[in-house]
Amino acid sequence: MFACDRRGFLKAAIGLPAGYGLATSLRGAEPARSAGLVEVDLEAQQTWMNVAGQNAYLFGFNGQVPGPIIEAHPGDHVRIRFRNSLPEMTNLHYHGLHVTPNGNGDNSFLEVGSGESLTYEFDLPMDHPGGTFWYHPHMHGSVARQVSRGLAGVFIVRGELDQIPEIADAPEAVLVLQDFDLTRGGLPVEPGLMERMAGREGDLVTVNGQVNPPIRIQ
Repeated sequence: MFACDRRGFLKAAIGLPAGYGLATSLRGAEPARSAGLVEVDLEAQQTWMNVAGQNAYLFGFNGQVPGPIIEAHPGDHVRIRFRNSLPEMTNLHYHGLHVTPNGNGDNSFLEVGSGESLTYEFDLPMDHPGGTFWYHPHMHGSVARQVSRGLAGVFIVRGELDQIPEIADAPEAVLVLQDFDLTRGGLPVEPGLMERMAGREGDLVTVNGQVNPPIRIQ
């Protein structure tokens, strides 16, 4: 998963035409936001997906890899109705967010069993910095394997930078880089002990779920 600060993303986005060359949308179902409340439905699923013309048995959120973008503003209350349709236990973690680790917030010790649901809720502080963050499972002992199978998405916190007219009017592109290590049959290769600790780079590298997509920057 690739990440940089919000300013870097927005600078990269300025000048991109509306059809900037990536057919895959990360938006999915738009989160509902009203009166400071952001509500999102997320489902972790295992499904066959087409990656570079090859069928791959991956994990995804709401049937897509990477998962849909979640957007919020400082001061918002975020409510995520999460369902685990994987054949194993998992949970959610919001990487980089300044939110509570207690209760049903960003609590990496919560366990959501197969077929179970859990509603995550937390408040973004009023002074939360704007930025591009990401969400992914943080089930101890399974993090590397579940993330390497595709289970990740972008979480954007809007900030003062978004209010600059030139930036607010510019098209915005969010690029998510992921890599996969697949067998000929499309099954993910299980990471070994060292790979789970240090990471690994698979042979198949994607940008927003596509391989070598055309990206035009003007």
